[in-house]
Amino acid sequence: MSLAERLKAHIKTEGPLPLELFLEKVMTTTQDGYYAEADRFGKDGDFITAPEISQLFGEVLAAFQTWLWELSGSPNANEMMIFEAGPGRGTLFEDMHRSWRQICPQMAAAPVTFLETSPYLRSVLTSRFSGQDIHLTKTVNNLPEVPLFGVANEFFDALAIRQAIKRNQGWVWRAIGLDIDQFVFCDGPALHPDEMRQHKLSADAPTDSVAEFSPASEAVLASLARHVARFGGGVLICDYGKANRQDDSLQAVRAHKAVPVLDMPGLSDISHLVDFAALARCAEAQGARLVGPVEQGRFLSELGIEKRAEALRRKDDPERDRALSAALDRLCAPQHMGGLFKIALLVPAGEGLPAGFASLRETDLQPNERRGG
Repeated sequence: MSLAERLKAHIKTEGPLPLELFLEKVMTTTQDGYYAEADRFGKDGDFITAPEISQLFGEVLAAFQTWLWELSGSPNANEMMIFEAGPGRGTLFEDMHRSWRQICPQMAAAPVTFLETSPYLRSVLTSRFSGQDIHLTKTVNNLPEVPLFGVANEFFDALAIRQAIKRNQGWVWRAIGLDIDQFVFCDGPALHPDEMRQHKLSADAPTDSVAEFSPASEAVLASLARHVARFGGGVLICDYGKANRQDDSLQAVRAHKAVPVLDMPGLSDISHLVDFAALARCAEAQGARLVGPVEQGRFLSELGIEKRAEALRRKDDPERDRALSAALDRLCAPQHMGGLFKIALLVPAGEGLPAGFASLRETDLQPNERRGG
């Protein structure tokens, strides 16, 4: 029985599934969830991430983390850890590690922890980095008590969310039901008054307003924030972002094309726009600070990605030059990933804007952005 068939059988027997539970099942079920068995990345997959576009992305992030390492007192390799949430096939880490071998041997020699739940990807990572000090974990709890220098690229947008929708009679949780054997959105239980107060939902909101919450994202962020607040370091978060939670940002992609969210559960990439404001509140509650977000293009440009690209150009290789120019455009241009993606930094509480964040201003986030690539 396929994943879709099992979900339909459950709904027929038990009733509609809460949206959050439906998303958890279709994305992370170990048997046949979206990330369970197949390679979903790159031009032959469903979407392309920044590391697949160019090594420049990883090199800039490695340089930033080296600066952060120096700011943290330059701990020895055995006194810190490298961390990546949702490393995929390890492309980003490989680019960063190659840079560290040249510019920061201590970071290159530090133990690495990958937060990854997919059995398939865990196997890929184990094989790819078999000669390195690599640890795989399914939780961010109980990490080694040392400074953590990490990155989460397109991680939080894939975690499950809840949606509340305003009806004439009040706010209800969104659920997934069936209509003639097809998955459909439907109304679930009404929110209790305490839930409305908790999520600051107004009874006077316009009908059909949608509010999104990601308890899974907030739990991961809170754990990382506690760690960073206590032991130091920092985590770069690179993801789609939005200005507020009052909209429906669920989207699905298959073979680089948008598809209806409920059409192919387990076979399409379902994601949402990350609520950076909610993550910032979680960080502050744990004694840490979330700087940003800023647009990816601004961050990369401020950190010198164009200069790095120039260093890689060759006068006798025009094809290489064209590829570098195309990669820069895709990574940095406002109409591409440079504007669609946001970058934030989780660090211990403090003041001031780190390198890469000088362009920070309130208009950095737009509420209607969608996955590209």
